[in-house]
Amino acid sequence: RSSPREECIIHYLHAIKQHPRYSEIMVTISSGKRKKLFSNISSFLQSSLFVGGIISVLLLSPIIWSFIVIKMHLSNEGEILQNNQQQYDGIFVISLQGTPNADPHNEGRLDSFKEAWRKRCGTDPEIHVCPGVMDARRGYGLTRSWLNCLQVARHMDLEVTMIFEDDARLFDRESSRNFCDAGKRHSNVWADLPEDTFIAFLGGHDWTYADQGEKTQERLGSSQSQTSQFSETSFSYGTYGFAVPRQSLYTLLNTITEDLAHGFIDEAGVRHTEFLSPEKSWYRKAREVGKTIYAIHPLAVWHEGGFSNTWKRDRGSITGEEEDGNEGGIRGVAH
Repeated sequence: RSSPREECIIHYLHAIKQHPRYSEIMVTISSGKRKKLFSNISSFLQSSLFVGGIISVLLLSPIIWSFIVIKMHLSNEGEILQNNQQQYDGIFVISLQGTPNADPHNEGRLDSFKEAWRKRCGTDPEIHVCPGVMDARRGYGLTRSWLNCLQVARHMDLEVTMIFEDDARLFDRESSRNFCDAGKRHSNVWADLPEDTFIAFLGGHDWTYADQGEKTQERLGSSQSQTSQFSETSFSYGTYGFAVPRQSLYTLLNTITEDLAHGFIDEAGVRHTEFLSPEKSWYRKAREVGKTIYAIHPLAVWHEGGFSNTWKRDRGSITGEEEDGNEGGIRGVAH
């Protein structure tokens, strides 16, 4: 049974729930950011006219409590009040498993991703699943799926957002196992992520590095390293595993939105709308905004063979290291 205070709070909620900032404050509560919550409510008070137009700092306390009561009701727990640590990064996995009218080859693929992760890491993956989007045009379905994923990540205000396709697999090496644990990702991977990063590819193939040959190999060292390093790339293929730092998320979202609306522009300046080639758009945008695309070394993930929704046929496995002639060399260096 509600107490008189809660009844009063509910009365206030009915009056303010239609305000345009209401949803933003609720998202803030869901992500556990108290400082931002108070900032949003303060701004809310300065811009609102509610309960007969009475705006008073005396209402601040019941408003705060009203949002907290709603959050506690939705989650059935009050832990949000004690645990205010911001989630540093997040793993999003795109899958057509369970999507109506998807090719039957997609059945079980998300389950296979989780099982492969458990086998490599020894723990269940802490992931956000992004339902794949169906689109007959090549590249459009996956691009629309990224848009949905990244919009969720933006609301979560993550420092780093990782996107995997459900056929991405972690390599069997210590540096890849860093991705099993949030603390190790923070200290052994993201701590060395360059500040000018637009995108960091965690897997891919047909690499063209900005700094080729012996100099690159000297700088990056052995593929058996327990920590990760980053090498600047000028082009590559494969989007089955990549990471986006928070400062580049908005630009990438805009790039994806523009591609969906107008198509992409190739290296010759020709616009294409019948299909999308996201890698070309991303490398082009990175140059335009003065940022850099990097490849992680050693690569963290490879692409398991099977049916390709992009190409509508079976394709073999791709590691991105096929060009290596010796252990410890730089994988995928273009000659």
